[in-house]
Amino acid sequence: MTRFFALFAACLFAAPLCAQVELDYAERVTTRFGEIHAVGADYQFTLWHNQAQLPLPEDGRWWVNWHRETDAGFDWVLATHHHGGNSCGGASYILRVSAERVDVGQPFSDCDGLMLDIRAEEDWIEIDRMDPNILVPLVTIRWQGDAYTETFRYAPAEPAAGAGADVTRWVGEHGAAILEDASERARFASAMQTFEMQELWQRLLVGGGVAQQGDWVVATGCMPHACGIEMGAIGIRVSDGAVAAVIRSSGMADRTFGLADDSAFRAAIADGLQ
Repeated sequence: MTRFFALFAACLFAAPLCAQVELDYAERVTTRFGEIHAVGADYQFTLWHNQAQLPLPEDGRWWVNWHRETDAGFDWVLATHHHGGNSCGGASYILRVSAERVDVGQPFSDCDGLMLDIRAEEDWIEIDRMDPNILVPLVTIRWQGDAYTETFRYAPAEPAAGAGADVTRWVGEHGAAILEDASERARFASAMQTFEMQELWQRLLVGGGVAQQGDWVVATGCMPHACGIEMGAIGIRVSDGAVAAVIRSSGMADRTFGLADDSAFRAAIADGLQ
């Protein structure tokens, strides 16, 4: 149920240490073709191959995360750059290190989603990452030869979820996880467009768990780094599966969906939207 949120919200975009693959956060690694290492102090680091600085950002920290030897004439290295703050904005780079040179792959930002898996052979490498689009459970980055691709793997459509146990299954889960489920997006499509679900999901990323109050299962939350400014509430009625939602942006009228004016729903979310 929590294919993106389980790491994304727990980390609040903050530390690169939150990646799900087993990564090192070292300042150097020795390949068959020399050392890849960070040079600098505070948050003014650069990345080097032996005695040559690589053409990469210079305004943050560098870590060498992962290294794989191949049977070809190069090694794979993964290195990550981050500005050091508590928000996203860093990037990871695949390096192809040979005796002659270091080829640098295209950056992929930690704002785009945390890494889930790395697979490499002698002539290709693939990295799976999450994605902040609720319709995309997985993106696969592939680099082979001179070809670099990103394949977005969209979730298949599902029938709309029903009432009863289809609603109460969310109790104790995180509110954002509801909209990561294809059957729930089909349910909420009766009251919202997909882009509105995406905006609501963003406003549930920081918040508590789903709770049941009477006939409603509800959750409230806010956007990372914008609590009190960008807030949201979501609800599903247990008896019939009806939906309600509120998107709140400071200085603007609430956007309401479904049974958002239902008095029991409003009472259930009142404290969470304070």
